[in-house]
Amino acid sequence: MANRHFGKLADVWKHLVVTEVLAAVAPERYAETHAGSAAYPVVDDAERRYGILGFLAGPLAPDLAATPFVRGVSAYVGGDPPLYPGSALQAMSLLEDDCDYLFCDLDPESVRDLRDWAGRLGLTSCEVAERDGMAAVREWLPDRATTVIHIDPFDPFAHEVGQPSAVELAAEVADAGHGLVYWYGYSAPAQRAWALREIASRTNVPLWCGDLLITDADGSVRDDGDLGDATSAGTGSGVVLANVPSELLARCGRLAGEVVRSYDGRALPNGDAGRLDLVVASESTRLAVELQGE
Repeated sequence: MANRHFGKLADVWKHLVVTEVLAAVAPERYAETHAGSAAYPVVDDAERRYGILGFLAGPLAPDLAATPFVRGVSAYVGGDPPLYPGSALQAMSLLEDDCDYLFCDLDPESVRDLRDWAGRLGLTSCEVAERDGMAAVREWLPDRATTVIHIDPFDPFAHEVGQPSAVELAAEVADAGHGLVYWYGYSAPAQRAWALREIASRTNVPLWCGDLLITDADGSVRDDGDLGDATSAGTGSGVVLANVPSELLARCGRLAGEVVRSYDGRALPNGDAGRLDLVVASESTRLAVELQGE
């Protein structure tokens, strides 16, 4: 299991958007560059009680409660044994055998788990590649089938010789006309929406970004956060989208606002009261709209 951050708040936001995109686009092909394991045993700790466990416990607005993410994840978290499904398993469960899949990861345990779940679900076209995800996904780009690519890197700028980095591949995916879902995180408020700027500098395709920053209860941030260790004020994450319907972008913005409202005043893992600050930004207009969760 290569991902120790499963089920934290960043996963909630990321997977909420991923499943909204997949449900709206219904792609013929879906790929992940850094798939991780298919499922993870649920851990009941402060991070997950602020993340997936607290999120599902609500209260949730009707729009949130009816999302593919909540419906799909609830079935696994409420199962025996309780599991948190990664994005690959959420995609396989949502799209079933109506899609061709490519899941990439360099961790042998994750690769075995992905293959096992693809077999359990009876998928007839699911490739699990134990190789560099940027190289494998790049080979998919010339195909004109309806495609969604999910890029979720550990190091957004690392790359093999002759292959793109994650942010470079994101721009190539956008330029090729495929649906793009790019997740990023950061540990300092000054880094907000950094991935949007990096990808936008490499493509002219319009981009959308939803960025969530954890703050203190009054909306302030006293210090930088710590994405690598804990969910704390000053930590944030976001999702960049390209080549998806405009009505879907509007819906993702509304759902993000509902997430912010559901977390208003909720205790952070360290026990302090906190909240979320949302920025929705579009690189097609160079306009950033800040929503404070009113």
